[in-house]
Amino acid sequence: MDAEPDEVLDLLSGFVVRVSGPGLRGGSGFFVGRALVVTCAHVVALHATGGNRPTAERARVTWAGGHAEGSVVALPPSYSGPDDVWDPPDLAVITLDDPLPDHPWIPMADKQPGIGQRLCAAGYSAVYEQTARLGVGTVEYEGPAIQGEGHAVLQLKGGELSPGMSGGPLLDLERGEVCGIVTTARRKNLPMGGRAIGVSTVRSLFPAVWEANRAPNPLDTELWRLRAALQHEYAPGAVLSLREENALLRAARRSRLAPAALYWRSVHRDYGEPAGPIDTVADALREVADAPAMLDGPHPLLQFIKQVMDAALPQDSGPLAGLVDLVAQRLGVPTPSPVAPPATTTDGVAAISVHLDTQTPDGDRYFLRVWKYPDVTEPPYPVLCDDQPLTIAEAQAQFRAVIPSAIRELAEISSDLIIEFALPTARLSSVDVDTWYLSQAWAPVSRQYPVVLRALDRRPETFPSWTTRWRRLHHGPDGDARMDWVDCHQDMPPEQFFAWLQQQQDLTVLALPFSPQAAARQHVLETALYAGIPAAVWTRAGCSARCRLRGAPSQGSAQGSESEAATGACAGAAFRHAFAAELARSSVNELPELIMKLRVDAVTSTGHCGEQVVLLWDDATRKLPGDGPALRFPEHNAQGGQLS
Repeated sequence: MDAEPDEVLDLLSGFVVRVSGPGLRGGSGFFVGRALVVTCAHVVALHATGGNRPTAERARVTWAGGHAEGSVVALPPSYSGPDDVWDPPDLAVITLDDPLPDHPWIPMADKQPGIGQRLCAAGYSAVYEQTARLGVGTVEYEGPAIQGEGHAVLQLKGGELSPGMSGGPLLDLERGEVCGIVTTARRKNLPMGGRAIGVSTVRSLFPAVWEANRAPNPLDTELWRLRAALQHEYAPGAVLSLREENALLRAARRSRLAPAALYWRSVHRDYGEPAGPIDTVADALREVADAPAMLDGPHPLLQFIKQVMDAALPQDSGPLAGLVDLVAQRLGVPTPSPVAPPATTTDGVAAISVHLDTQTPDGDRYFLRVWKYPDVTEPPYPVLCDDQPLTIAEAQAQFRAVIPSAIRELAEISSDLIIEFALPTARLSSVDVDTWYLSQAWAPVSRQYPVVLRALDRRPETFPSWTTRWRRLHHGPDGDARMDWVDCHQDMPPEQFFAWLQQQQDLTVLALPFSPQAAARQHVLETALYAGIPAAVWTRAGCSARCRLRGAPSQGSAQGSESEAATGACAGAAFRHAFAAELARSSVNELPELIMKLRVDAVTSTGHCGEQVVLLWDDATRKLPGDGPALRFPEHNAQGGQLS
C-alpha cells in the first residue's frame, strides 16, 4: 500500500485495542465478544523476576470508543526462555470490567486461509513515531506450521510486522474475518513477514470465548462497514499475489502513467466516480480491481494490466509476461483483445458539463449537476448530482468545490478542455455564468478555458434540423458553415422569423447584437433553437429597446449598415462591426477559442466587443447526460420581435 487508508484505519480503531498497564510489555489486541479481548501472552508479560517472566493479572485496553481494565488469563502464565519467541500457544484473554459501552467485535474464521492468500495485520506500533498509532501491514500466507503441543501457527511473508503489533488481528480480506493473532516478526522492522497463531487455538483452549464470538453483534453495521472497506481496499489481493501487484505498480510508476487517466481508460464508461481520489497508481489499481465486470467488454483490471504492459519500460516487462492471461483465468473471463498503447494526454477534447435547471415554483433556485468527459466523443462520468434546489450563490460555491479536482483529472488525459453550462432557454442570458470563478474572483473560468452555453430544453422534433446544422458547422468543409446577423433595428414576428430560418438551411451560427433577455426580444433565441440553430453569439451590452435607430428602415438586409456602426449611435451595431473584424481573422469553427480570447482582451481595453459576450455552442451529436429535466415548452410565449 502506498499509504495507510484512513477509512480502514478509522473503522479498525473500533475493533483493535492497545494493551498496556504498569510494568507490562504491552502491544495490541482485538475484541472477539462482549467485554472480551484476545491478545498474546507475551503482550501482558511483566518484567522478568529471577529469569522468569510472569504475566499480569490485570491489564488496561484503549480503543476509539474508550478505555477499560480487566482480568487476564494467559497461556502459558509465565515464561523463562528467549524474550523474542514465547512458548506456544502464547495466547491471552482479557475480560473487561463492567460497566462497558457497546462495542463491535470481529468474527473469527472457522477455516485457515489458502496458501498465497493476501492477509492484513493490524496493530499499534511506535516504530516510526514516538506515540504508538494504529497501522496495518499486508502479508502473504506462506503455509501452516505445527508448534509445541499441536498448536497451529501461520507462517507469513512479504510484509512488515512492527513491534507493538503483537496480539493484533490477522484479517482475511476476502471474508472480513480474523484468521490469526500476530505473534512475531522474522526480522524486526523489515518487510519479511513473521508468524501468527491460528484462531483454531482459541477455539480449542477458550471454547467459551469462541461461543461468545458467535453471539449477535449489537453494532453489526460497523462490522459490515469494516468488511466492505477491507474488501474494497485490498481488492487486488483477490486475483494478484503481492509479487505480481508490486511488479505491476513498479512498472506503472516508472512508465509515468497518469493515475487518473489509467483509471478512466480501464473502467466501463457507465461506471461512476471512484470511491476515493485517484492520486497514485495504487489508488487506480485498487479501484479497477473492485470495479464491476463489464457485460460488453473486458474486466477493468485486465484493461489496467494491458495498459501498464504496453507502456512498461523494457526492464519491467519481464515480470508482467503472461499476467493478463493468468488474471483472466483467475477471474474466469476471456482474455481481452489488444488495446492501443496509452498516453498521458490525447488529441481529443475533454469537457466539463454543468447543468443548472430550475423547476421550483419561484424559479430562483437551481438543481446543479456536473459531468465530465475525458473525451467528448465518449460518454461522460458523473461528478455531482445535487437534488436540493440551490440559490445561484450556493450553486457557485458547489461549482468551486468540485470543478478543480475534475479539471486536474482531465488535464492528465487531454490538454484541450472546454466548460459548458446547460440552462433552460429562458435563463441562457440572465444567468451570468461567464463570471463564475474557481479560487480568484478576478480570474473567472471564462478567461481560463473556453466557456459555452447549451440549452436544456430543446424539443425532440427539432433534433433532425439541429443535428444537420451542427454537422455542417463542426464537420463540414471550410466555408460550408455560415453565420448571419439579426438586425437589431427591424422587427419581425416569430412566424416570419421561423420561416426565414427554415429557408437558410446552411445557417449554423446566429449572431445577435443585443441580449435575448429583453422582453421584446426573447422570442428570437427561442425561435432560433426551435429551427435547430446549434450556435449563437450575443452581447449582454448591445442594442437596447431605447436605441433611437429602432424601427428605422433596413430592407431586411442581413448584412447591416456600415454607416450605423461608424456613427457609434447604436451599441449593437458597434458590437457587430467589431466582432466581425475579429472573426475575419479566425474561423466560425473556432468560435469557443475566439470568444475566450475576446474576453481576455476586453480586460485591458475599454469598450471592447469581448465585454459581456456570450456563446451558445450546442453539440447536437452529444446529447446532455443524466436525469435532467423533461423536455418541455419554452416558458415564454413570444408576441413579437425583429429579424434582419
